[in-house]
Amino acid sequence: MSRDKIDKKILDKILSSQKIKGMRLQSVRNAVSKIRKNNQGITMNAAASEFAKRKGFSVYRYLSDSDKSSLQHLKISSNTYQEPKNTVKRQRKVTEPKFDFETPFISDAYNNAKVYPYIYVLENSLRKVIFDHFGKGRDWWQNTKIVPKPIQEYAEKIKESEKKYPWVKSRGDHPIYFVGLFELFKIIETNWQNFKRIFNNDLEQLRSWIKESVPIRNLIAHNVPTRNKERIRIETNTDYICRMIEKSGKA
Repeated sequence: MSRDKIDKKILDKILSSQKIKGMRLQSVRNAVSKIRKNNQGITMNAAASEFAKRKGFSVYRYLSDSDKSSLQHLKISSNTYQEPKNTVKRQRKVTEPKFDFETPFISDAYNNAKVYPYIYVLENSLRKVIFDHFGKGRDWWQNTKIVPKPIQEYAEKIKESEKKYPWVKSRGDHPIYFVGLFELFKIIETNWQNFKRIFNNDLEQLRSWIKESVPIRNLIAHNVPTRNKERIRIETNTDYICRMIEKSGKA
């Protein structure tokens, strides 16, 4: 598929959406072309996905890997981004805090907040994969052949440190809730024979995605500003990994 054309399936999905009811085909093509022109480096399919996103729906699942990769060149600006009109007022009431002081950090905070859900979904999806195989008991967790001792010790350390704050809700009733993305991957890696079918028998690819994601996850967890390309990388890797998990469940 040419980078200069919109894939027919993507175009059909856009034209069938009630979100753009009454909009002509040429008007859609013109809007997509304008997005691409303003974001040099993205494909027409990626521009079409951004168009759909601005209208309040998604065709992201129909993008190819190269289309998704090109999204790193997408520039979000107040001059081009349009929130769906029927949701702007409600979203601002829910998500925008009102500060009575000046702060230079609000933009960075919102940018990080946009991708936090991807991290949440990714980590909890991996926890579910592990639970689905080993169960929610604790016997397997205590087996160092399944869970390396440093991970057991790390989870216990975090759990003990949080006992200082009894008024804060516990993360969960299982030690796995006290570890993060890196440790979850290490458990899967240690028990690869049990999980390789889920991840297409490609440990190196999974390792690469996790290796890319962990540093970005840590930046967001510790409230450090992230770049657009880093946020897109988290979104893309989460999409890849969770889609593999989803497909394995349907096999």
